[in-house]
Amino acid sequence: MLGVCTPDMHFVYVIPSWENSIADGRVLRDAISRRHGLTVPHGKVVII
Repeated sequence: MLGVCTPDMHFVYVIPSWENSIADGRVLRDAISRRHGLTVPHGKVVII
């Protein structure tokens, strides 16, 4: 599962479809490559 929150802890993006053991980077790449996928605003940080 991938969940992305705002600094005040509101979920803005969730992918619940990943199961079992998987690398964090692979889930992040999948989220970014999807149609209407995750976008990270310029100058913001992604913490895995």
